[in-house]
Amino acid sequence: MAKGKKDKGVVALLLLFVWLVFILLALLFYFYFFDKLKLPGSSDSADGKKVTTEAAETVTYKMNDNLEINSLVIEYYTALALCDQKKLKSMVTDESKFDDMTSYERTAAKITNYRNVSCYTLPGMDDNSTVTYVTCNLTIEGVTSTPLNISRMYIVKQADGSYKIDNSEPSAELKSYLEKQDQNPDIQALYKAVTENINDAIKNDESFAEFYNTIKQD
Repeated sequence: MAKGKKDKGVVALLLLFVWLVFILLALLFYFYFFDKLKLPGSSDSADGKKVTTEAAETVTYKMNDNLEINSLVIEYYTALALCDQKKLKSMVTDESKFDDMTSYERTAAKITNYRNVSCYTLPGMDDNSTVTYVTCNLTIEGVTSTPLNISRMYIVKQADGSYKIDNSEPSAELKSYLEKQDQNPDIQALYKAVTENINDAIKNDESFAEFYNTIKQD
């Protein structure tokens, strides 16, 4: 009887040993091969973020990737705050939009500065164009907080290599393309973050809430 119990104990130890070896091999396989596996419908972008390649063909934006575009946008907002008509005309494709500066002067009287400018870019319709989503903090006359703002620009490369903001009326094809880019999940997340920031400012800053209500009525 004692021998039978001993044999059973030996068998149990052997089974435990085999099980432990199996678990060890499974762990080794996981840690060695897992980072080499690719999930279906996804790929790695240049900056390491994963990009979904489903029917919508989502493309992850690049943040502050082009210094020339960043400089253009920062200079543009500076010119807006100063109502610098000559400068503004030199930075856009349709100069006539700045022939009458009345509306820009009214805006500049309220919004005196655009700070912390960041550009999130997606490919344009061709190699010489870029869809750019710009976020920045607004300095508003008489308002304590500096809420976020977001705007979309279509920036085109000129023959001399410089960049300009395409402020002309978009074609039906371009309009459709831009609307599609707006639906990019990462871009939607940007808009959501800006909306949450504005709602928070309305809730916690009475001076901004008053300003916001005023512009909504205009």
